[in-house]
Amino acid sequence: MSAQSATDLLDRAPRPAARFASEAEAIAAAHEAARLISAISADPAERNRIPHEQAAILERSGVTAVALPVADGGLGASVATIVEITRIISAADGGVGQLVQIHNMMLRGLLRRPADLLRDRIVADVAAGKRLGHAAAEVGGKHKFDTRTRAARNAQGQWVVNGAKFYATGSYLADWIFSGAKTDEDQIGFIVHRDTPGLILDDDWHSFGQRHSVSGGVRFVDLVLDEGQVSAPGGGAPGKPERTGLTWAQINHAAIDCGIARGAFEAAIHYLNNNSNVWVDAEVERAVQEPLIIKRIGDYAVALRVAESLLRDAAELYDAYNAKGRPETLDDELILAVAAARTKTDEAALLISSDMFSLLGASASYRKFNLDRFWADVRVHTTHDPIRWRLHHVGDFYLNGTPPHEYSAGAVRRPVVSGGN
Repeated sequence: MSAQSATDLLDRAPRPAARFASEAEAIAAAHEAARLISAISADPAERNRIPHEQAAILERSGVTAVALPVADGGLGASVATIVEITRIISAADGGVGQLVQIHNMMLRGLLRRPADLLRDRIVADVAAGKRLGHAAAEVGGKHKFDTRTRAARNAQGQWVVNGAKFYATGSYLADWIFSGAKTDEDQIGFIVHRDTPGLILDDDWHSFGQRHSVSGGVRFVDLVLDEGQVSAPGGGAPGKPERTGLTWAQINHAAIDCGIARGAFEAAIHYLNNNSNVWVDAEVERAVQEPLIIKRIGDYAVALRVAESLLRDAAELYDAYNAKGRPETLDDELILAVAAARTKTDEAALLISSDMFSLLGASASYRKFNLDRFWADVRVHTTHDPIRWRLHHVGDFYLNGTPPHEYSAGAVRRPVVSGGN
């Protein structure tokens, strides 16, 4: 599809975000948004462009508002539906799917914030289709959470922030950005609108994949905060500490990889049916009749079915966990279920997106087909949170009875009460 015809898919007249009567309607809207996004992102010319049109499709579709309570214009949607929407959008474009992922991660935190004017304003923006971004990680330290951004009080008693963040997923196109800084005593969290003086959003995410997640830099230069924008450690957090706090991010990351796997699988089948030639040794009329290709597609299909099944199971368990009030007795099982889903979605996406070229033939490498976008996206996405550590936590639980955590360094360990089996 040409860049011009892709652009024509998007009606440029402003429209309010859609409202849904059911979660089924929201999922249908996600499929329609994915169809439009896929048609744009399949164009190789889009690889290095900021995904303004894809983001506008999200805004108008209404799918980023489904987690809001019904009273605020959303659906109070289940984890299963939110995860499925992330998966569907990621099948069209993994980077755009990550915009949905980080938005819903920040939205959950916002909804747990005590009601105030800022919360009400952001909730209204989300209901209208606006999105949230995140700027926490930094570079140059021992690890990405080694915070050097500083906040200090000025003469008027306001917090003034100076510093820089990177891997700021979604922030370049977000309306509201969640971040944090160190103070002389501790640290603060804060929320800032994209138009705030002293906030600089950099288009410097130059990775070879997942470009549409716009995960580049955010700088703070004498950024002055109102007191209502700031929260101290623990501000707005749930009543009890959650060992599963980062599991929300993990399951949506799994949905991104699962979606990319599905997108690559369907692209491979389409190419085999419409573009591939028969290998000289194969005594068949069409490539899709070659027994070795059929078998390998079967391998992909099984890997994909396992990944999608584990993702659905983990999402259903997450809903049950929430319905029961997030009991500690289910902490281990939820973390393990999401870790399993992350592992198999990672494996399926990397397998299909890379190995499919062995079936499609040399012409599939032509830039015009843009088929390497699936591998590039999943290869970049799976580097930021290595699966080896998900597997370490799973193995340590079963071998040594160590309670699993998302990040061990930030977790308080306690003995397993009922054993690992």
